[in-house]
Amino acid sequence: MTDRILIGAHDGTHVFRASRPGYDVKNSGLLPEQLSFDSRWPEIGNILMRGTFQSGATAAETIYFGATFAQPPLVILHMSGPNHDLTQWFLIDVACYYDFNVMLYVWKDRFQVVKDDDSYVGPSPRTFRYTVMKNFYG
Repeated sequence: MTDRILIGAHDGTHVFRASRPGYDVKNSGLLPEQLSFDSRWPEIGNILMRGTFQSGATAAETIYFGATFAQPPLVILHMSGPNHDLTQWFLIDVACYYDFNVMLYVWKDRFQVVKDDDSYVGPSPRTFRYTVMKNFYG
């Protein structure tokens, strides 16, 4: 069985690295496709901003990044349960519009969340939390 997890010294630095099945994690020549994770990847930990906001009934909330990027950044958005129930969280993606009538729009300088009252979500207030990350892939 091959070694698949490495935490410690490797290639002159300290890393956390995991390989895909069948690949020895200690092999310095592994391609990114042969790894599940490498803490040296530039994409790791590139959070530009994060935060929360609350909405009542029908609402549109716009958050500006404070900069204009060459490509829209990655925005990860979660919505709480009804009445700010923080024990339930729902990932908001394109499919959520059909379930919740909540849409996420992302531009190079901002993103906008639009919540429609006339849906499964209803008029109950919700908490939204977001994370904005660098886009390395366009």
